[in-house]
Amino acid sequence: MRRITTRQLTFAAMFAALAAILSINPFTFYLPDSSRITFREIPIFLCSFSLGPVFGGLCAFIADLCGTFISNSGNAWNPLFALNAVLTGVLPGVLFRYVFRNQGRTLSTALSIIPVNIVVSLFLVTIWLHVLHFDGGVPLWAHLLLRMPLVALMTAVQILAVRLLYPVVMKGIQGGNSL
Repeated sequence: MRRITTRQLTFAAMFAALAAILSINPFTFYLPDSSRITFREIPIFLCSFSLGPVFGGLCAFIADLCGTFISNSGNAWNPLFALNAVLTGVLPGVLFRYVFRNQGRTLSTALSIIPVNIVVSLFLVTIWLHVLHFDGGVPLWAHLLLRMPLVALMTAVQILAVRLLYPVVMKGIQGGNSL
């Protein structure tokens, strides 16, 4: 069993805090069709890629829980969306570390983020919004089509941000000199 270091715990806590902060209103833009533009997944992806899927899942769960409590959006904590958060933290780490580890860094980053966003951000979130009647009465298939461009745009932004920030994060986690 691998030993957990204080540095790893510190970075995981910082990623969770950053994701929780990015989920509150000044950093999140709500759209009329129950969609939102948020950058909270970027620290979760960085945690999952750099520290592994277990840390990624814990980081995402803590960020979801804390983000709900500090947000002034009026939404209650929901275990369905917490499941989405945990999947967003675990799946990219598994794909990045074990499935696509032999690909180039940019390709492995993209191949780890794209399926997660399709499964979680596009399908699961849309289904949960429909089940909980937050879709404005729009049929499920129409809501899915409405969310596709936003998910595609956010996926491209996330891939670019994670690709640019990952080397800096790894240098900090491995104990590199300060920047």
